[in-house]
This record gives sequence, C-alpha cells and structure tokens, in this order.
Amino acid sequence: MTAERPVFRPLIVWIFGCPALAVAVSLAYVTALFRWSGAKGFWAIAPGYIRLMAWLFGIRRSMEGWDELPVEIREGRQAAIFVGNHTSLLDPPLIIATLPSHPVFMAKRELAYVPFLGWVIWLADFIFINRAHRGDAIKSLGLAAQRIHDGQSIAAFPEGTRSRTGELLPFKKGVFNLAWEAQVPMIPVAILGGRHILPADDWRVAPGPYHMRIGHPVDPKDHPDAEALRLTLHARVQALLETP
Repeated sequence: MTAERPVFRPLIVWIFGCPALAVAVSLAYVTALFRWSGAKGFWAIAPGYIRLMAWLFGIRRSMEGWDELPVEIREGRQAAIFVGNHTSLLDPPLIIATLPSHPVFMAKRELAYVPFLGWVIWLADFIFINRAHRGDAIKSLGLAAQRIHDGQSIAAFPEGTRSRTGELLPFKKGVFNLAWEAQVPMIPVAILGGRHILPADDWRVAPGPYHMRIGHPVDPKDHPDAEALRLTLHARVQALLETP
C-alpha cells in the first residue's frame, strides 16, 4: 500500500497549504481582535481553510446520522462529548471542518509550547490537559467539566493514539470520568477512510472518501459509573465501524 501512494499531488498541495496556513492563522488572529474572542476568529477561518485543503487533496467528506441527533445538540444548545476512533493525523481537522457544532479537543499541555501549532490550539481555545502530574490533570478535567457545563461540546479520541492497523484500540478512562462528572450526552462516532487517506508515519495524502457515522447519544445517567460508560461507548463505536 505504501509504495502505491501518490507523491506529486500531495507534495504540491503541502507546498501550497503551509504558507496558506500561515495566512489563515494570521487572518484568524486579526478576526479575533475585532470579535474579542480567539475562538470566534478560529471558527470564522479554520473550517473553510480545511475544506479547501481537503478538496485539493481529493478527500470526499461525508456524514450520516447527524440529522437523527436531538435538535438541541445539533444547534449547539446542548453540550455533548463526541467520541470516535483515531487512525489518521487528519482526523482532528476534518472533524473541525465537518461537525456543525464546533466541538473543541482536549490537547496535551506540551503542545502549547510547539511553535505555530501551539498558537493555533490556543486560538481555537482547546482544553489543555497536563498528563505529567496527576493533581494538575484532575484540575484540568475539572475545568473541562465546567466548560461543558457552560455549553462547550468536546471531541475526543479515547484510544489515546492513532491505530496503526485500523482496529479499534481499548479506550482510556479520562474522557469518561469527565463525562460522568459533567453528566452530558456522549455521541459515538465511527470514522471510515482516515487510515487510507493518511496513515500514521506518512505525509502522502491519498484521495478518497472520509466518512463519519454518527450514533445515538449515550446518557451517563443510564450507567452506574464511568467504567460502564467507557465499555458502552467502545461497543457502540465498534458496532458503527462494523455496520455494512
């Protein structure tokens, strides 16, 4: 599979996309100055840039199941936590460009210090988690729970890393403890096509479909604890991945 991946097209798109990204981020910062919010500047610019890049790469985005979610979630009046599988570096930006509810991601604190990437994450108002220290991590999750209570939806990849094989890895506990504390619906999401488009440890983006299959909300109140919630979401995502 690796030997057959395209080279010329992704190379040209990356050559165009990197300086275009710098322009997009600059515009987002300028927009943020006028709107008094970095997040508003990010959402005004980022989805359009990502959709343009996806079109240039030949990525065909699609989604099913969104219209079956409660209208409060679809319109952003009810916060939710979207939980999906993770096989590609492009999963976060494509989710940003596809989900209408503007969910933010939880990011490792170390990413805040990465030049340029950290600026983008800060601009987007993502939630930083300090995994190195347990006390700070618990505090970060508490702040994240407050953000959710205030109406902010979140997207998460509880596998904790990209799957190299495409098989769904075990889910880590963090986001389910967060959902249990915040008592907000969790939405299972199956991402199909990400590994073909851009597998781990490669830069050659291949054209193809990128499909998001949205499942029915899972209510934490229907579960005795966060562990039961974790097992339910893993089973729901697995079932969505296996749906013909």
